[in-house]
This record gives sequence, structure tokens and C-alpha cells, in this order.
Amino acid sequence: MKAVIIEKHGGADALEFGEVATPMVGPGEVLIQVDTVGINRFDMLVRNGNVPNASVTFPHVLGVEGAGTVAEVGPGVSEFKVGDRVVPVLTVSQGTCAEPVCYCLQGHDNICTTFDKLGHTRWGTYAEYVKVNQFSLLPLPDEVSFLDAATSLVAYATAWEMGRKVNLRPEDTVLINAVGGAVGSAAVQIAHMTGCRIVASAGSDEKLRRAKQDGADVGVNYRTQNLTEEVRAATGGRGVDVVLETIGGDILRQSLDALAYNGRLSSAGSIEPTETLIDIRRLLVRSQIVLTGTHFTPKESIKQVLRFLARGDLRPVLAARFPLSEARKAHEMLESRDFYGNIVLEV
Repeated sequence: MKAVIIEKHGGADALEFGEVATPMVGPGEVLIQVDTVGINRFDMLVRNGNVPNASVTFPHVLGVEGAGTVAEVGPGVSEFKVGDRVVPVLTVSQGTCAEPVCYCLQGHDNICTTFDKLGHTRWGTYAEYVKVNQFSLLPLPDEVSFLDAATSLVAYATAWEMGRKVNLRPEDTVLINAVGGAVGSAAVQIAHMTGCRIVASAGSDEKLRRAKQDGADVGVNYRTQNLTEEVRAATGGRGVDVVLETIGGDILRQSLDALAYNGRLSSAGSIEPTETLIDIRRLLVRSQIVLTGTHFTPKESIKQVLRFLARGDLRPVLAARFPLSEARKAHEMLESRDFYGNIVLEV
């Protein structure tokens, strides 16, 4: 099959387009013919070798999200058949384990203690075919296109999970950072759908303009303005109820200062360095602040996002599409951060 592979960690030039053997399915496994691939920042981290706790075996195929049809099923597969429209789940788990606490059975398959990561510890979706087990596969509603699905599995499900963890409510005023990115632009739509007042932040005025088209009420350019001051000015000095945060560093610190009393902050990673020094007194002064993190998303959140897409409640924003053979160009755009929404590869 044709695939984008890496033989070593490195920059975008480490991506090579060529031929590799098509995966063979075993018991309980499903082979998917990939139609569309979503480009994710996690792909870049794996490519660079910046993901801790698990190593990559070379040659390696990247790709944590995509959509396609079932091409082959292995022995024991009962829930899927050839021709089914499906999406793979990033966290490849078994549904049950021998641990004293089985997170999968609790609905937290995203933190299963024995899972693999699609596109990290096993080959991913930057290929004509990808293999997963049947537990790590979801049916794709007929109303949802492969393109919309491939741009939603990580970004929209992550944004939904972030909001769910802090109990996002219609009466909330929410600060959403990095609204030009896949997760940020998804969070704007989800907060707007919920009925929140939205303060959007980004590093360019053009991204803020786009966010306002999607429902943001106020825009703050964190490169030219002080985020805390602008947020407090926009809220009459009170601060926001919720922050959905994906940048880290100084923006995270400013976001904490922008929270109202009893505020909630939900993080799903960082663009800036992951280690951030926080003065604990800020949390004490801003009484009863809640901080939470999202490590990918459980299948139930992905199912919910697929339902929203099927009903037309959400509409993924496409920044650019490239053929699979031009994965380097897609990664160069991702690294530039000069885009709004999602980037895809078409197989």
C-alpha cells in the first residue's frame, strides 16, 4: 500500500511517501481502507520524538485520525462487516483489563492502562489502509462525510470533553485560547452551541475575525494585548467563568488571572513549553478555582460529536486539504500556525 513513513525522528522532511506492506488482520481486528486523514499536532510531536512514555519503532506510519470503509475483518469480529463506514479511535484499547480498576469499563477508555496509541505505538492513518481492533472502531453515520469525520475525531471531541469536564453552561462566559487551531476553532462552535458568551484569543487579528463569524463575542490578540487586562475589561472586571486552554506558558498564567471566583480552567495540552510555573497564591486569591486536564477523549465523547455532526449542529472548519503524497506541505502549514481550522490529507 502507499503510505507516508518516517525512518527517524525529525522535521517535515523526515516524511517519506512510498510503498509498505499492507497490514494483515488477526483475531478481533479490522482493516480500514482510508479515505481522508485528519492532520493533528500530536502527529508532529510523534514525528519530532517529543512524546514521552512510549517509543516509536521504525519504519513508522503517523496518523491519529481518519475515516474510511471496512476492507477486511479478522476472525471473531462481529460488530463490523466489509463495506461499513467507520472511524478509528486514537486510543486503541481492549475494553477490559486485569487491573484492579478498569478504566475502560468505567467509560474512560482514553486512559486505559494497557492501550496503544494509533499513529504512535502502532501504525496510523497516513496510508491507504490502517488496522485496529474492533473495540477501537466506531460506525460513521451516513449523514457525516469522511471529510467532516476526519477533522472531528480529535479536535471536536477534545473540545467537547474539555467543556464537559468543567460543566460548561449557557450562563457561562468562556475564554477560548488559540481559536485558530483545530481544537480552539471547535471549542468556539461548541461554546456557541451551548449558549455561552465567548471571549476568543489568538495571535492574529484575522483568526479573531474568523472566530467572530463562528460565534465569538469578543476577540483578544494575545501577541499585542495583555490577555488578563482585556478579558477583565470585557467582563466588567469580573473575569470569565471558564477557560478552555491549549497554549500553556505565560498565556496559561494570564488565563488563570482572568478567571472569576469559582472559575474553571480546562487544559488539553500546550504549544509553549509544557512546564509552567504557577504562583499558588493566584489560585488562593481567585478562590476555589478548578483546574482539569484532558488526555485525548473517551469513545463516548466521540460518539456525541458524531451525533452533533449528523444533526448539523456542528460544522468542521477546513483550512486546507492536501493529497497524501504532500504530507510534508501539510506538516509545514501545521508548524507555521498560519491557518484557521483543520488540515486534511486525501487518500
